[in-house]
Amino acid sequence: MPTPKVSFAELTHQVARDSPEPLTVVEIVQRVNAITPITTKNPKNTIRNAVSQSRLIVATGDGRYGWKPRLITGSVLRLTLAAADLVGETIELTEELQDALWPSFFEIQRRSDRSPVQVELPAGLVTGFPLEHLGQRRWGSPASPAFWAWFKTLDAGEGDHLIFRVLDGEAKQYQVSFQPFSARDEAAIAERNEAIIQAILAFVRSRPQGVMDWDITAHLLSTGRYQHPIPPDPLTEIWTEETWGPHFVESKYGKEYFWPGNLQPKPAPDLELSALFGAPVHVYDYDNPPDLPREYDPGQGLRRPRASRKARSGLVKTFTFRVHHRALSGVWRDLELAEDQTLEDLHLIIQQAYDWGDDHLYSFFLSGEARDQSTEIGSPWSESSWHTHQLEIGQLDLQLGQTFLYYFDYGDSHEFDVMVLRINYAAPSDKYPKIVAQRGEAPPQYPDYDEETGEMSWDPYWRGR
Repeated sequence: MPTPKVSFAELTHQVARDSPEPLTVVEIVQRVNAITPITTKNPKNTIRNAVSQSRLIVATGDGRYGWKPRLITGSVLRLTLAAADLVGETIELTEELQDALWPSFFEIQRRSDRSPVQVELPAGLVTGFPLEHLGQRRWGSPASPAFWAWFKTLDAGEGDHLIFRVLDGEAKQYQVSFQPFSARDEAAIAERNEAIIQAILAFVRSRPQGVMDWDITAHLLSTGRYQHPIPPDPLTEIWTEETWGPHFVESKYGKEYFWPGNLQPKPAPDLELSALFGAPVHVYDYDNPPDLPREYDPGQGLRRPRASRKARSGLVKTFTFRVHHRALSGVWRDLELAEDQTLEDLHLIIQQAYDWGDDHLYSFFLSGEARDQSTEIGSPWSESSWHTHQLEIGQLDLQLGQTFLYYFDYGDSHEFDVMVLRINYAAPSDKYPKIVAQRGEAPPQYPDYDEETGEMSWDPYWRGR
């Protein structure tokens, strides 16, 4: 029986969860390596990739990363009661309160926990507080009979507040109290509101790839912005278009914010190397890849393949690739691309065809062997010698029947075979790339686990299918 592959993403989560204090990436690498030697080409990138994709391992604002359920302990949040809350059926939650009560909400399914939390009422009674979807991205809680019995004694009105305290985020223990609108300390709350706004402004400006609303709430909670006895008003009341409008551009794909100042100019040539070689020399910047087209830039919103220019004006040479995961050879997608499209376009159309997340590093290995650096063409943010956005498919001298490897996610190590199925030297003008055929249902990017047997819905490491 083959030995199952190690998931460095899971080990990264284990290390972060077990450490009482936040850790740097280097410290996480050392601790993972002490458990199991990291065998990937670039161990630091492997761990950094696992950290960057996690919703439970979060930055603490000082170059370290900590376990989110532990970091949120001590947070105090305000919920303004609306007319619908007073009916006594559900309490609708703000995004930051939902994030504080269920910090793993946006994690992958096997690490997500949306089970009821325990809330202590003012009289000391502890009661369950379940989560319920209210429709249209709205979430709330039907609470419990004990909660509603207490709530009815408050004579609460619209505009009054519930104050939630995180007693122990890991143990899922919380406390709730009531504050009428008349008891507000307006000056103190205004000061707290301004502190929150400034923290968000600084955060978004530091993130050239843009941020979503849930990135903002996670950042505020994990950096201690709510650990103050006087909670600010809910974000829906202070983070409004009037606040962010003068500073940011909102993506057409949803509540995603970009600061125009983050659009980086092309770097200047390296002076010392240019003098040495007698010509301008640009050093490749892995964090800000040079010559990255707008469509490939995560800072511009949803990434997508670039359309073929040659195909607009007439006949064009195209390549049709059959792509299948090595664990599921019977499930495949046939993708047709034009010769002037890049391997980055191929990566993006594979992600689209399989409905995966485009949320990890990746490489193509023309030899078909993972980690063969001599034939590797890496993502724009990798440390490989060649990069996917810089090489057109027509430059690769691909032959009919040739198979190469698409390696996605250096933590979970997904391996796809890409075979040159057809080469059409005079394909008609059309929109490329495109999905031309498919077979089988695409597997989920993160396999579900059967709670009783522990079996995965599919095994990414099995090569026997």
